[in-house]
Amino acid sequence: MNSESPIPCIPIDRPISWEDWLKGRRSWREIGDRVAPEVVRRRVSSADRRLRRQFDGERGLPFTPTERL
Repeated sequence: MNSESPIPCIPIDRPISWEDWLKGRRSWREIGDRVAPEVVRRRVSSADRRLRRQFDGERGLPFTPTERL
């Protein structure tokens, strides 16, 4: 087992940096992709009208591929 975690530790004495947050997010997304599809979004919901009005006809913000994180 590898003791070096690709996910950075959150420092206690200071806020986490944006770069460290992105590294952690990318790692968690890669782990999640092993057990679930990359994009999980409902096809329809009772809030569709509100969501589509808010996001220019889409149901939410565009999905950022893991490679771009």
